[in-house]
Amino acid sequence: MSEERNYFWLNCGYNRWRHTEPLEGQTAVFESGASFNPTQGYHAFKTAKPGDKVIYYQVQNQVGLLGFGEILQVQTGGNQKVSIQFKFEQSLTMLSIEYLKRSEQLESRIKQMTEQLFNRITKEEFDLIIGLGQGAIKIPRYFLLTEEIQFEPDQTYTIFTHTVNGIKRNGYTYYTQLEIGDQIIFLSRNANQSIIGTGEVSDSIHKLPPQPGRTDSTCIEVKYHEDINPVNIGELNRHQTLKKLYFLQDSSKQSIANLTKAQYDAMLDMSNGTYKESSSNQYEMSVQRDQENEPKKDKPIILMLCDNKEDGLKKAKHYVERELAKGIYTVGHPDFSEEMLYGRYLPNESGALYYREGFITGHITNSEREWLVIDQFERIDPEIFQLFLNVLDGHEMTLPRYNHEGKMVKWSLEKDSFYRHNPKWRMIGLCYGSIEDIKEQYSHQFLKHCRVLHVG
Repeated sequence: MSEERNYFWLNCGYNRWRHTEPLEGQTAVFESGASFNPTQGYHAFKTAKPGDKVIYYQVQNQVGLLGFGEILQVQTGGNQKVSIQFKFEQSLTMLSIEYLKRSEQLESRIKQMTEQLFNRITKEEFDLIIGLGQGAIKIPRYFLLTEEIQFEPDQTYTIFTHTVNGIKRNGYTYYTQLEIGDQIIFLSRNANQSIIGTGEVSDSIHKLPPQPGRTDSTCIEVKYHEDINPVNIGELNRHQTLKKLYFLQDSSKQSIANLTKAQYDAMLDMSNGTYKESSSNQYEMSVQRDQENEPKKDKPIILMLCDNKEDGLKKAKHYVERELAKGIYTVGHPDFSEEMLYGRYLPNESGALYYREGFITGHITNSEREWLVIDQFERIDPEIFQLFLNVLDGHEMTLPRYNHEGKMVKWSLEKDSFYRHNPKWRMIGLCYGSIEDIKEQYSHQFLKHCRVLHVG
């Protein structure tokens, strides 16, 4: 029985391969201990053997996926030195780390691999990277592009990312994130502020030679696929998934905006006439009659009632993305404490105390939409939220934390509070019981600040 093959990821400098010649067939030797810190992948070097497969990623000059090959020879010497000869077999599309991280399967692995020279990966990860690099697998993102061009089906267009005076267009950051194959919905300012067609990115951001009349020639290239039934932004706002999005307002000057898959599909549903407005509120559940007239959107706590644990986080992520927020995800358990919510003093390496913020205090003041999502929320003792509930009720609460004057800090809804309350912040609890369980477990004070959504 043949020995099981290993799979690796190798970060390569530009000079490791001869780029003036075809890369296929070239060989290169890497040595541990001699040219890099042994902790930077040395364990992976020790497990390598001839016949193992390797992904090559270039980390200098043109950064991106380079190709793949195999290990030809492994030699060991004194001082734990390992010398490995690699062969380059086939080039791949030069995908960036950011593109590869679009895969949930690769995201956490990629973060580890960028910090080490030589990394062990699984066969499934190797095959996925090869599929992406060969174009057999795509992980598109979705964008809304606002232009005044008269687009024609199956035509390719150059879109400049700056005004003629060299000023970055609104949403410029998203231009830098575009990758070939990303899907686009086009919105025309000249067609009653309506979405008019679909397309995709055919070339990511790059510079053209100097263009007459332009200070900056940075651009992207898009292919316009086909026209769709136009829908103006007023109509789009009727869809539950598209309501009140900043880039779908009459006052918006956004040239490009990021869409979630759900928002992209919702726009096409509106264009195709397949959206049923009556279904928009099917998920919201009433908990207590005296809450019916309260402003639902202002409630900082959302209890998300899920039918099974496998889909809970997936549906929470979809909801967070739909609201254009970023999720901070954790799991509830019986030992969840007040210190985990509001912070505590801890000693640093020198023994001095510092205050480590908790899940609530560490994010509620952030101007960005960083929402706390707690899976299996019902496992947490509701009593530990009492301090937060008192603040939400309008009371000023004192915390065992000291400011620079040596006084304990105060927390309230007032503007001068030590923890400045962000009214757009949300805490989402994933629960797997029934609505009756929620009514029984949580107090009237708690439910007063809640929305309960049944997401199936």
